[in-house]
Amino acid sequence: MTARYKDEIARINRETFAREKQAGKPWTIPWLDLDVSAFRAYRAGETTSLPKPFCEDPVDRIMMERVEGLNVLCLAGGGGQQSAVFSLLGADVTVLDLTPEQLKGDELAAEHYGYVVSILQGDMRDLSDLPAVHFDRVYQPISTLFVPNLKEVFSGVVRILKPGGLYSVDFAVPLLYLAENRGWDGMGYHLIIHQPYRRGAILESKDGIVNLSQGEFMGEFHHLLSDIMNGMIECGLVIRAVWESPRPDETILLAELQPGSEPHQNQFIPFGLTVLSNKPETS
Repeated sequence: MTARYKDEIARINRETFAREKQAGKPWTIPWLDLDVSAFRAYRAGETTSLPKPFCEDPVDRIMMERVEGLNVLCLAGGGGQQSAVFSLLGADVTVLDLTPEQLKGDELAAEHYGYVVSILQGDMRDLSDLPAVHFDRVYQPISTLFVPNLKEVFSGVVRILKPGGLYSVDFAVPLLYLAENRGWDGMGYHLIIHQPYRRGAILESKDGIVNLSQGEFMGEFHHLLSDIMNGMIECGLVIRAVWESPRPDETILLAELQPGSEPHQNQFIPFGLTVLSNKPETS
């Protein structure tokens, strides 16, 4: 591994993820209980359904179909989760992440399942250590909220993608991310918007309210929907599809969910947005 901390933003976020790893947050725990036989069956074409945990998610159906022998980058996606899935599907996987603790999860998963994964500690804003025109897929979970300028990431992705290569990237839903959620009030979820709809560094006030005007810098940034879409287009990516997270087409019975619980809330308030794009076949 090689370390490259671009600035104070990177240092803050590296420390944040180290604390989250120590606290055992779900996104920091390697997936060591995947059904290897199910992945082998999918890889061999014996079934058309992706194994758990992805199953029939529309993004993953596209990103993970027929990836055997392809070069896949898990961008800012350390932790031993997506890298394990792509590797079991036969891809040649590289993981780039800022946090060494997260990358240890990818090493652990690789050792557990018996495959090889390339590990690189680095900043998603600087992909210069990766070869140009090399990757068939770039898969990025929610992480762009840690960068001030999305086009720094998008331009790097365009450089390393092969013509026709796919890029899947998740975002926190603009506006809702800054809303104060006061929870279920018996009739619905009570959200309060304190801030104008603007881009900027996210601060946390002494009373715990996230905002754009006062408090301590959290290491995160609020991006507008136009920043996301226009930034990708301006950098040369072609947007193919957009999905909310959780996927609204999933069949979930509200009666089986406790009002106020996270699964129930997620049926009313999407927390994420996935954009699928590709690098044009010809410039």
